Amino acid sequence: MGTTAAAWSGPAREGPGTDAEPAVLERELTEAVLAGAARSEVLRALRGATGRDVRLLSAEGVPLATTDGGAGVPASVADGVLADVAGPVVDTLDGLRATALPVRAGTTVAGVLLTVGPGDARVQALAGAAVTALLIDAVRAGDDSAEVSPQHTPADIVAALRSGTVSPSVCAAAAGLRIDLQRPPAGAVLHYSGPRLRAWSTALAWLEHPVQQEARTAWTVVPGEVELARLQNRLRLMTGDESADHVVAASGSHPGSPMGLARSFTEAERLLGLARTQRVPLLTFDRCGVVQVLLPLPRPRLEAYAEARLGPIRQRPELMATLRAWLAERGSRQSVSEQLHLHRNSVGYRVRQIKNLLGTDPLLPAASAELHLALAALDLLASDDERLRGDAEPVSAGR
Repeated sequence: MGTTAAAWSGPAREGPGTDAEPAVLERELTEAVLAGAARSEVLRALRGATGRDVRLLSAEGVPLATTDGGAGVPASVADGVLADVAGPVVDTLDGLRATALPVRAGTTVAGVLLTVGPGDARVQALAGAAVTALLIDAVRAGDDSAEVSPQHTPADIVAALRSGTVSPSVCAAAAGLRIDLQRPPAGAVLHYSGPRLRAWSTALAWLEHPVQQEARTAWTVVPGEVELARLQNRLRLMTGDESADHVVAASGSHPGSPMGLARSFTEAERLLGLARTQRVPLLTFDRCGVVQVLLPLPRPRLEAYAEARLGPIRQRPELMATLRAWLAERGSRQSVSEQLHLHRNSVGYRVRQIKNLLGTDPLLPAASAELHLALAALDLLASDDERLRGDAEPVSAGR
């Protein structure tokens, strides 16, 4: 543009009611800042275009520049605006209603832009046209507000989402990591059981994905099964482990709000235990069948349900194995015989024992449904045991 701040004769000289278009205003403001205009001049230009007083606040809600010398907003309000979790209309500390706009891009934050007065779509569009110019000014000036220090590492963010402590600052940091908490992802967990623990830790550090690691287990968030499978495959390749079974992954349901991520992570952890006990490499909430119904239940209720339906044979491993196979093969004596390496007559004898002890025919629809659910409850209990055992065994780090 070839002008200086003193010679700039752009929109700042236009009065209220101007017909400036947002795209034109954005170009003029950006060119002016690149030519040396200060943010105070940007605000005056914005006031001229909108007919409203304008205030630029820091990330803490403190005024950095204003057209009316007015006050800012509480820090919690500014934090919420920057995290995109607060509405656009806020009340200032001097009692005025204003429309708020976060001025941020990634980790670069110029603060919160207020246009004083009632909300208006055109005013918001014109205010948005000033964002690029204000960001350029903030970076150029080297303001303390222009760069957000990493209050939260990626591991901190995942830990906060796991625990359900989702503050506005966590939301802002999550947005910087491209985690969309307006449409929350699913909690996910991966476990490594191979000998190369050092390679596993290195692979997680190079993953370019927010991860919290504790020894062999890592937590993260994923938009869906495809991304989880991609992460799992990459970790397999990066650990250089020949066994495909050494990296097991699971994910929970997609919550309706950021606070629901804590439940999603708990589901993922329980499903991981189930995947490990059943030797399934990847298990998601959408693909876990009737286990979906059981995941919210605490251990005592699972135990009680399983005991009420399987109690007479729970301590008889041969009968439990036969019942599983009998239900899976829908009463095919030949298939169960081949699967369990038993004579057909032995299968028949065991099935008669099961019927007598349980007092029902396992293939009757109602009984079959209850027994399937009871067996799934036992599997989930076993997976919880596996999860609670954790990584107690000593591990050689390997190369």
